[in-house]
Amino acid sequence: MPRTRATQGGEEGPSEHGRGRGGWRFITPAVLLLLAGAPAHGYDLLARMAEVFPRSGGLPDPGTFYRVLRGMESEGSVVSSWETPSAGPARRVYTITDNGREQLDGWVLSLQRDIEAMSNFLRAYHALAGDRRTDAPDQAGNPPTPRSSL
Repeated sequence: MPRTRATQGGEEGPSEHGRGRGGWRFITPAVLLLLAGAPAHGYDLLARMAEVFPRSGGLPDPGTFYRVLRGMESEGSVVSSWETPSAGPARRVYTITDNGREQLDGWVLSLQRDIEAMSNFLRAYHALAGDRRTDAPDQAGNPPTPRSSL
Protein backbone atom coordinates (compact mmCIF):
# COMPACT_ATOMS: atom_id res chain seq x y z
CA MET A 1 0.00 0.00 0.00
CA PRO A 2 1.49 3.39 -0.94
CA ARG A 3 2.34 5.78 1.84
CA THR A 4 -0.07 8.66 2.17
CA ARG A 5 0.06 12.20 3.41
CA ALA A 6 -2.67 14.37 4.86
CA THR A 7 -3.54 17.46 2.84
CA GLN A 8 -5.02 20.74 4.02
CA GLY A 9 -8.48 19.52 3.08
CA GLY A 10 -8.03 16.38 5.18
CA GLU A 11 -7.78 14.14 2.11
CA GLU A 12 -4.98 11.66 1.77
CA GLY A 13 -2.74 11.21 -1.22
CA PRO A 14 0.56 9.51 -1.96
CA SER A 15 3.52 10.72 0.08
CA GLU A 16 5.59 13.10 -1.95
CA HIS A 17 9.03 14.61 -1.73
CA GLY A 18 9.97 17.88 -3.37
CA ARG A 19 6.67 19.61 -2.65
CA GLY A 20 8.15 22.68 -0.97
CA ARG A 21 7.54 26.27 -1.98
CA GLY A 22 8.19 26.57 -5.68
CA GLY A 23 9.14 22.87 -5.73
CA TRP A 24 8.33 20.50 -8.51
CA ARG A 25 5.10 18.82 -7.44
CA PHE A 26 5.46 15.57 -9.36
CA ILE A 27 9.07 14.54 -9.00
CA THR A 28 8.22 11.30 -7.22
CA PRO A 29 5.61 9.93 -9.64
CA ALA A 30 7.65 11.09 -12.64
CA VAL A 31 10.76 9.27 -11.38
CA LEU A 32 8.74 6.14 -10.59
CA LEU A 33 7.19 6.18 -14.06
CA LEU A 34 10.55 6.61 -15.78
CA LEU A 35 12.12 3.84 -13.70
CA ALA A 36 9.17 1.52 -14.39
CA GLY A 37 10.44 1.55 -17.98
CA ALA A 38 14.10 0.88 -17.20
CA PRO A 39 16.80 1.61 -14.59
CA ALA A 40 18.56 4.95 -15.10
CA HIS A 41 21.16 7.20 -13.53
CA GLY A 42 20.14 10.42 -11.80
CA TYR A 43 21.20 12.85 -14.50
CA ASP A 44 19.29 10.87 -17.15
CA LEU A 45 16.17 10.89 -14.94
CA LEU A 46 16.45 14.63 -14.37
CA ALA A 47 16.92 15.32 -18.08
CA ARG A 48 13.88 13.17 -18.97
CA MET A 49 11.44 14.65 -16.41
CA ALA A 50 9.73 16.78 -19.05
CA GLU A 51 8.85 13.62 -21.01
CA VAL A 52 6.33 12.61 -18.37
CA PHE A 53 5.41 15.95 -16.77
CA PRO A 54 6.01 18.85 -19.15
CA ARG A 55 6.11 22.09 -17.22
CA SER A 56 6.56 25.67 -18.33
CA GLY A 57 8.96 26.40 -15.46
CA GLY A 58 11.59 23.96 -16.71
CA LEU A 59 13.18 21.11 -14.80
CA PRO A 60 13.45 20.94 -11.00
CA ASP A 61 16.73 22.20 -9.60
CA PRO A 62 19.31 19.40 -9.28
CA GLY A 63 19.72 19.81 -5.50
CA THR A 64 16.01 19.26 -4.88
CA PHE A 65 15.90 16.45 -7.39
CA TYR A 66 18.77 14.48 -5.82
CA ARG A 67 17.34 15.02 -2.30
CA VAL A 68 14.08 13.51 -3.54
CA LEU A 69 15.94 10.51 -5.01
CA ARG A 70 17.74 9.93 -1.70
CA GLY A 71 14.42 10.17 0.16
CA MET A 72 12.80 7.71 -2.24
CA GLU A 73 15.69 5.32 -1.66
CA SER A 74 15.39 5.59 2.13
CA GLU A 75 11.62 4.88 1.81
CA GLY A 76 12.35 1.79 -0.28
CA SER A 77 10.71 3.07 -3.49
CA VAL A 78 13.97 2.79 -5.42
CA VAL A 79 17.36 1.16 -4.93
CA SER A 80 20.65 2.30 -6.37
CA SER A 81 23.94 0.73 -7.31
CA TRP A 82 27.17 2.07 -8.73
CA GLU A 83 27.90 1.52 -12.41
CA THR A 84 31.50 1.89 -13.50
CA PRO A 85 31.67 2.47 -17.25
CA SER A 86 34.89 1.72 -19.11
CA ALA A 87 35.28 5.45 -19.75
CA GLY A 88 34.14 8.29 -17.52
CA PRO A 89 33.20 8.49 -13.86
CA ALA A 90 31.15 5.95 -11.91
CA ARG A 91 27.42 6.69 -11.87
CA ARG A 92 24.68 5.74 -9.44
CA VAL A 93 21.94 3.83 -11.28
CA TYR A 94 18.44 3.74 -9.81
CA THR A 95 15.92 0.89 -10.11
CA ILE A 96 12.26 0.86 -9.03
CA THR A 97 11.30 -1.63 -6.29
CA ASP A 98 8.02 -3.49 -5.74
CA ASN A 99 7.17 -0.84 -3.15
CA GLY A 100 7.86 1.84 -5.76
CA ARG A 101 5.53 0.12 -8.24
CA GLU A 102 2.79 0.11 -5.59
CA GLN A 103 3.40 3.81 -4.99
CA LEU A 104 3.20 4.47 -8.72
CA ASP A 105 -0.17 2.68 -8.82
CA GLY A 106 -1.32 4.91 -5.95
CA TRP A 107 -0.18 8.02 -7.80
CA VAL A 108 -2.09 6.97 -10.90
CA LEU A 109 -5.30 6.54 -8.91
CA SER A 110 -4.78 9.87 -7.18
CA LEU A 111 -4.10 11.68 -10.45
CA GLN A 112 -7.16 10.09 -12.07
CA ARG A 113 -9.32 11.40 -9.19
CA ASP A 114 -7.75 14.85 -9.52
CA ILE A 115 -8.34 14.93 -13.28
CA GLU A 116 -11.97 13.93 -12.78
CA ALA A 117 -12.44 16.62 -10.11
CA MET A 118 -10.86 19.28 -12.33
CA SER A 119 -13.00 18.21 -15.29
CA ASN A 120 -16.13 18.46 -13.12
CA PHE A 121 -15.05 21.92 -11.97
CA LEU A 122 -14.44 23.10 -15.54
CA ARG A 123 -17.79 21.70 -16.74
CA ALA A 124 -19.59 23.50 -13.91
CA TYR A 125 -17.72 26.72 -14.66
CA HIS A 126 -18.54 26.61 -18.36
CA ALA A 127 -22.18 25.81 -17.61
CA LEU A 128 -22.38 28.92 -15.42
CA ALA A 129 -20.41 31.05 -17.85
CA GLY A 130 -22.84 30.08 -20.61
CA ASP A 131 -19.92 29.37 -22.91
CA ARG A 132 -19.52 33.11 -23.40
CA ARG A 133 -15.83 32.47 -23.79
CA THR A 134 -14.55 31.41 -27.20
CA ASP A 135 -11.82 29.25 -25.64
CA ALA A 136 -14.24 26.94 -23.79
CA PRO A 137 -13.85 23.18 -24.19
CA ASP A 138 -16.60 21.17 -25.85
CA GLN A 139 -19.18 19.08 -23.95
CA ALA A 140 -16.73 16.16 -23.60
CA GLY A 141 -14.13 18.47 -22.01
CA ASN A 142 -11.88 18.53 -25.08
CA PRO A 143 -9.84 21.71 -25.61
CA PRO A 144 -11.25 24.25 -28.04
CA THR A 145 -10.48 24.10 -31.72
CA PRO A 146 -8.54 27.22 -32.77
CA ARG A 147 -10.68 29.62 -34.74
CA SER A 148 -9.41 31.60 -37.68
CA SER A 149 -9.17 35.34 -37.12
CA LEU A 150 -11.11 36.94 -39.94
